[in-house]
Amino acid sequence: MRSIDHLVMPFDALGAARQWFLGLGFVVAPEAAHPFGTGNACVFLADGRYIEPLSIVDPAAYDAAKDEGHLFIERDAALRNLPDRPAISGIAFRSDDALADREQLLDEEAGEEGLVEFGRTMRLPDGGSAELSFRLAFAAIHAADAPSFFYCEARQTAKPDRSSLTTHPNGATGMAGVTIKVEDPEMFRDYLASVADSRVQENGDDDWTIPLDGGRLDVVAGGSTPLAIASLTVTVADLAFAKKFWEGQGVAYSESADGVAIACPNGLGAIRFIEERS
Repeated sequence: MRSIDHLVMPFDALGAARQWFLGLGFVVAPEAAHPFGTGNACVFLADGRYIEPLSIVDPAAYDAAKDEGHLFIERDAALRNLPDRPAISGIAFRSDDALADREQLLDEEAGEEGLVEFGRTMRLPDGGSAELSFRLAFAAIHAADAPSFFYCEARQTAKPDRSSLTTHPNGATGMAGVTIKVEDPEMFRDYLASVADSRVQENGDDDWTIPLDGGRLDVVAGGSTPLAIASLTVTVADLAFAKKFWEGQGVAYSESADGVAIACPNGLGAIRFIEERS
């Protein structure tokens, strides 16, 4: 059973991403650059998961990586250039051994041969820095406009202290799950079960849930593409408090039975907020 590590959200500019997340009441980490032309300004949550707003910060390096068949960049470019771009382009699952994860996926006919390995410097709020190193393995995709599912192994031995980045004015505490829309649920049943290394639980009416370690994937029928990430669900300590915060910031939201949803500005999709339950 997999655990979500982070979600990728493509933005045209990190400054716009930062302002939007700050307006929602999140603390945003300092910007960081990847060696293949992208950069991020992450939102870290107290449960160890995070949201990764991603932009192109070095077009020459980005184009070179794409030309070289860099899996992460190829997939980012395919979704970033869609007329109806998804707000959430990928799910990274936590990995202790990306090589073993790749072999498992290949055995289940759900994986890619290619790997991505890179290092980068993380700037810390106190002015210090930490050197990070990652290895990524990838699940196969069924279409160019499908989201990317991959496995992120953090290879550095020292863990950066992000505690100052995880106390958010809106009271956000963690990531409860992700909702995926599919045109034909049966087509993706085995694939998504392999990706999550978990079993499907039927909910009726072609909707089902795949339990994760510390979360869930909710799969619902519908949408205009074969498979898309419709929303991310974030937990907050006090939903009434969060709503008052957003009202004070002029942030529009829509209510549902168990929470609220805020539409993403970078594409099709939303972030849902529910109250954390002890």
